[in-house]
Amino acid sequence: MPSEKALPQRSMRFASILIVLAATGFLVVALSSRLLNRVSSSALLASALAALVIAVALHVRFLLLARREQCETAAALDATEREYKSVFDNTLDGIVVFDNRGVCVQANEAARALLGNGQHSLQGKPISAFFSQSGASRGSWNAFLKGENGHGETQILRPDGTAICIEYTLRANYLLGRHVAVLRDISERKRAQEALRESEERFQQMASNIQEIFWMFDAGSKKVVYINRAYEIITGRSCESLCEDPRSFREAIHPEDRVRILSRLSESLEQGRFDEEFRIVMPNGAVRWVWARGFPVRGPAGIIRRLVGSAQDITARKSAEREIARNLDLAEAARTEAEAFRKTSLALTENLSMDYVLDTLLASLLELVPFESAQVLLVEAETHLFLARELQNCEPGRLPPAPATLGARDSRYLMEILATRKSLLLSDTGQEEEWLGFKGFSHLRSWLCVPLVTSQQILGFLSLGDTHVRAFTR
Repeated sequence: MPSEKALPQRSMRFASILIVLAATGFLVVALSSRLLNRVSSSALLASALAALVIAVALHVRFLLLARREQCETAAALDATEREYKSVFDNTLDGIVVFDNRGVCVQANEAARALLGNGQHSLQGKPISAFFSQSGASRGSWNAFLKGENGHGETQILRPDGTAICIEYTLRANYLLGRHVAVLRDISERKRAQEALRESEERFQQMASNIQEIFWMFDAGSKKVVYINRAYEIITGRSCESLCEDPRSFREAIHPEDRVRILSRLSESLEQGRFDEEFRIVMPNGAVRWVWARGFPVRGPAGIIRRLVGSAQDITARKSAEREIARNLDLAEAARTEAEAFRKTSLALTENLSMDYVLDTLLASLLELVPFESAQVLLVEAETHLFLARELQNCEPGRLPPAPATLGARDSRYLMEILATRKSLLLSDTGQEEEWLGFKGFSHLRSWLCVPLVTSQQILGFLSLGDTHVRAFTR
């Protein structure tokens, strides 16, 4: 179905045809009036007038439709103009239109506020008036006209003398001889970027000079996303290797601590806290202790996005703690030994009976050196021994009693002690071929024998035994 806008064109063509036909008819009648004597002149005149009326009516109809179409077009153009005007005046970005000379021909309110002109018009002002370096503006403008468009950042000089940073987009010849510039104030963004850059520089200076490892762990990928140079000093591994493989830090954790630490790290991504001491292994095999602490960085919804923390080398502290513990153990052992000797001396002054003296010695010895079986063997002849006293620190009947008498010649170990007058410690009797032939002692796996010497003579032996390997130390 033809549109209403197409009707005026068809009416125009139809009216033109009718007018031409009518004019042709009149011309034919006028030229051939002599040949048409038989036809009534009134009938011809009526027909010509009817054709003329129809042509005029159609022509009037065409004019009316054309007028209405013109009005609609004007209304549409007016609406478009008002819409353009509204957008132009109310947009938040500054819009400035220039001619070929770079002179402003139109600017919106945002542009006037941005350029510091307020209510004053910008029309007639050259583009060089807005640049903080007017010498460079002409070259920039000519380069823009050649390139037909542009985008970038620059500084402009406001009438009050202040310079601001703007982001601009230029489009040349959007209409012939007209060029538009869209301007946006980015001074705040620039200041924020500068503040962020300075903050990052301070952070990098701090992170690069502290002796502790500073690290960031991503909760989503479970990878290290940042590490400072202290990582290289403490672990002996490069930061580049960690960048290439963010999970390579696991290799530095001591195998005995690895499962525990990785498990605690996974838990920390939910709980938000990490505080562990563990060992790391250097590439050369050396072992160090580190103390790592982590704290959560949460997103807007409260979800932990990162774990940020530090790790410091505490190897020296651990060594000091071990040394302190060893010294405390030695001090405690010395105190226990002194207390045992004090009790023994006190007991001996109260009763000098041999049986009482030997029982007191064995009881005091048990406080210093744990054992399962102890005997005091006294020399009766040169190589003949008899059991003077025995104490078993285990369930009754678990260990067989030592023989009442012994011949030192029957045991290589007793003869060795008689000859050297030195103590003998066997940490594992299972490695001694002749031990099974040691009557009364073959069931023991650890054995310590000390000669009792006075005035260069051996009075006997103090024998300690245990059914466990390496029960005694030197």
